[in-house]
This record gives sequence, structure tokens and C-alpha cells, in this order.
Amino acid sequence: MLAALALLLGGCARSDALWMVTQDLCMTNYHYRRDPAPCQQIYQPQSKEQGFSILQNPRYPYHFILVPNLAMSGIESIALSRTGRTDYFGYAWLMRYRLMAAYGADVPDDRLGMAINSAWGRSQNQLHIHLTCLREDVRRQLQAERPYINEQWRPLPDRLLNHTYYARRVIQPAAMGIYPIASVARHFQLSPPQLAEYGVALIPTTFSGEKGFILLTTRRGWDKGNRASVESLLDKRCEILTILKPEGRGLGAVSPFSRASRNGL
Repeated sequence: MLAALALLLGGCARSDALWMVTQDLCMTNYHYRRDPAPCQQIYQPQSKEQGFSILQNPRYPYHFILVPNLAMSGIESIALSRTGRTDYFGYAWLMRYRLMAAYGADVPDDRLGMAINSAWGRSQNQLHIHLTCLREDVRRQLQAERPYINEQWRPLPDRLLNHTYYARRVIQPAAMGIYPIASVARHFQLSPPQLAEYGVALIPTTFSGEKGFILLTTRRGWDKGNRASVESLLDKRCEILTILKPEGRGLGAVSPFSRASRNGL
């Protein structure tokens, strides 16, 4: 099972494999045994439309993926534009305690990032959000360019990993309520099908000492070779953590969902 999951997350599987794992394996095990394996967690509040599953990459223990329990093709899904839509990015950010538990210590927020790829930059046709570490070179560039990032969408002064990115900032301590995909759709006046060409990332940082987030987006074709695979801003190996001091390793992390998260909410 773990070998099959590793093959899937390595991008060497059929495009519906992620959906098959979460539905045929995780949901079935959770329904009959109250065990979400091979998922780490299943959150199923009142309806399938609001729930999601959390997968840990067996090849990269600090890489987690949020997958809605509702069939959704990707960033272009019409469900993301409906009133009362689930805040998937907000929930994905809450799942960082699992990364810290795997690491064995607290991880500064600004070492992490979340991303969703365009239809041309993904291998799976089921909506999923990546949560893992930020590339160190990406972190350094974004830190340097923070003075140019404000509440309005604007292109970054320099290309990011050789691609054009637009950025805006949101100053608030939590990711809940930001809805970065909706923000991109409003600014560029995109219909759900048009969103398929865009990738979106949400990067935590600080602005003059206040906690906030940088929203990033790029579009397929803005630059040569740009498939809007914004997952490239992240580092599943989490090499950025090697610069952290080892004090506190082994302390683990506490779930924001308390006891309810042990076997899936």
C-alpha cells in the first residue's frame, strides 16, 4: 500500500489515482474500521461536500496533501466559486502541526508554503493542496521583495524561478478566510474554466513584525516553459529545516483539533 502511494505521489500514476486512494482505500477503511489509513486523517463534518482527507508522502515525510472528499477536478472546479465553499487553504494551513510532529519540533511558519497547480502543471485530476517547506532561494527572494508587495495584485519586481508571478499581501495571523483562488479569479476576472491555466501559492511571512501571507499566482504561457506548476516553489525534502537549531527536537506538536484528530475527525 505504501509503495503504491509513493508511486502515486511521485507522479508516475494514472490521473485519477489520488481520488482512488482517498476514496477506495482511505474512506473505505475509515467507514468500516474508523482507521483512515493510508491517509493520516479524514475530516468528515456533516456532508461529503465539506470534508477532506490528509495524505503524508511516504517518500518525503514533511510533505502533506489535502484532498477534498468531493470529486473536484482542480483549481478550475466550479465548486470553489460557490457560496459557502469549504476553505481548503485555511484547513491545509491548520494541518502543519502534522509536519511539525513528523519533524519533532516547532517549525517557523515562514519556512512553509502551500500550493495548488494549474491543469497543465499537475499529474492528478482531483483537487489537492500541497503543504510542505518553502525553497530557501524562494524565501530569500520573497523576503527581499516584501516592500513591493501590498494589498493589490502586482507583478513581482523580479521573476521567481525564471517565471512571472503576481503577488499581493494579506495581514492576518491565520489562513482561514483568505480564499486565494477566489482572489485571483476576481482580480483577473476569470471564469472557473479560465482558472485552469493558473497556479496559486500561499506563503506565510511577516510585514513589519505583523503575521501575514503572500499570495502568489502565475499563468501558463506567461513565460517560456511556464506550466503554472507552482509546487516548484516548495521543497518536499525540506532542506530549509537543516538551518534550524536542533533544540527542542522530540517535543512534537499539538493538534489544533485536539483528540478528535487522532483517527480522523
